[in-house]
Amino acid sequence: MAYSNAYGNLAYDDAYSKQFDENERIRQEKRLVSRKEKQMMQRRANFRIVCVIAALFFAAYFMISKNVQVNDTAAEIKSLEKELATLESNTSQKMFELEQSVDLNTVEEIAGTKLNMQRPEKHQVVYINIKTDDVTEVTADRVEGVKNQIENTAGKLKKNVLGIFDFGWK
Repeated sequence: MAYSNAYGNLAYDDAYSKQFDENERIRQEKRLVSRKEKQMMQRRANFRIVCVIAALFFAAYFMISKNVQVNDTAAEIKSLEKELATLESNTSQKMFELEQSVDLNTVEEIAGTKLNMQRPEKHQVVYINIKTDDVTEVTADRVEGVKNQIENTAGKLKKNVLGIFDFGWK
């Protein structure tokens, strides 16, 4: 209820009351709309925060999983390298044992008795044709390990590179 003192009395002014009620209704609607907008903005901000957190979580998960895979692969490589070193050592040991087990006196005796072979005399000349394609050399550095193979490869590479710049001058 609103009273107007426009004509000098305190009678009820219905037009003023309607305008006051309308203005009050508009202010309340504005407050409501403002409150809804604030809530909507807060929801959007919360949604963005949740999305950023989820993206960071997934990025961290994938980085950690890749790191775990790398570490597992590195551990597997180390174990395989140890196994390779053990096998190379065993191979080297077996080659040494094989070389030690061959007795040249026994070979000469078998050649003379069973195969009726004999040593050439001093005045005889013996020619042996050996194809170089059939020759295989196994040296200790080839059997010993990866480090020696890398050193040999580097030496060969150095020799080849220096051979490019060799103009036949001596």
